[in-house]
Amino acid sequence: MFILKKLFIVLLTLILTSCTLNKIDNVHGVSNLKNKIKLIKISKSNKNDVKKILGPVKIEELKEKKWIYFEVRETKTKYGKKDIYVNDYAEIFFNKYGIASKIEFYDLSKMNKIKFTKDRTQTLGVKDTFSKNLLNSTRKRLENARKKFK
Repeated sequence: MFILKKLFIVLLTLILTSCTLNKIDNVHGVSNLKNKIKLIKISKSNKNDVKKILGPVKIEELKEKKWIYFEVRETKTKYGKKDIYVNDYAEIFFNKYGIASKIEFYDLSKMNKIKFTKDRTQTLGVKDTFSKNLLNSTRKRLENARKKFK
């Protein structure tokens, strides 16, 4: 009986120490993007100012002269499922002199309203034919056989 009490106390201690009351919060991208983007002034802030406020650029499109920043915050529910509660996305456009000319900001509610096209892109590769599938299958079998003998 004494051993069962000790075992119960040890198990209870392990369970209680492994549980956390703190919220698990994973942040990807720039933290607090919504407030930081307000510090950038159109036609006044340049690329260096943006770097000071938001940090190094996350995604840069040279052709359109725009920088893209994002913030994704997710937490785990009590059942272990991931729940995204902040999903902010900002595009900063620059003119030819490197001055911010336009800022587009999207949050989770605006992203739900974006309409995506149903069109499909045509591939330029070889179409899936019977002979292509047969040759790919044969190639994969040879590679797997070669790995077994190494």
